[in-house]
Amino acid sequence: MNSPRILLVDDEPNLRLMVGDQLRLEGYEVITASNGDEALQAIRVQPPDLIILDVSMPGMTGLALLKKLSGPDGKPRYPILVFTARSNMEQFFQTTGVEGFLSKASDPTHLLGEVKRILLKNSRPEKKESPPNPKQRRIIMILEDEPLLNTRLKTSFNIAGYHTITLTDSHGLADALQRQSPAIILLKCVLAGTTGMDIAASLADYTTARGIPIILYDASGIHSAAASFMNVDKFVPSNSPADLLKAVTGMLN
Repeated sequence: MNSPRILLVDDEPNLRLMVGDQLRLEGYEVITASNGDEALQAIRVQPPDLIILDVSMPGMTGLALLKKLSGPDGKPRYPILVFTARSNMEQFFQTTGVEGFLSKASDPTHLLGEVKRILLKNSRPEKKESPPNPKQRRIIMILEDEPLLNTRLKTSFNIAGYHTITLTDSHGLADALQRQSPAIILLKCVLAGTTGMDIAASLADYTTARGIPIILYDASGIHSAAASFMNVDKFVPSNSPADLLKAVTGMLN
């Protein structure tokens, strides 16, 4: 069983060292960041089980990072424990959806207790591994809001031997994932009222989407082929059915 992964975000090197060592002694895997920008990079590489977040930092502050990590409903996509010297902000953070608030003046045992409480509250029962279903490996879920392109993608993948689940907006995505677990999710980058990037980031919290690779695609030329996005496994700078079929086939083989 893997140790819970904790991202410690604070601009004080001594605090990162001291608190990081305390957490490691308890058996946790600890990743550190000195500001919000570094934290986002760490999250893109590997989503944490808990974020311990300072408020006042140079560059991207804790409040700015909290906003970036929150979904359309304003709630954080990851469990967050605010750990700050600004003890007068506790009432403010009670309205933000964070899992806890702790002053840096608190006893170190209080921090460890809060970490254990939050991780236990958000822990998920481990699923037993089942043999892969050969048919399931051929199911592709496509979110494309242009009807003509949606039809073209569906036809191209069906001809290639894939079963497709096509959606024209994100509202039915959760229900679709409950009904059927695809091998890959294809997301258009720019959609009406939202973006594929936001949807991909929110899927990190869906237990039904966990472990399913996500391909983001965009033909606008805004993003380079090397662009990376949170919870996105591959970016394709094209909406050509042939290019997307090649990307899917390469990922599954």
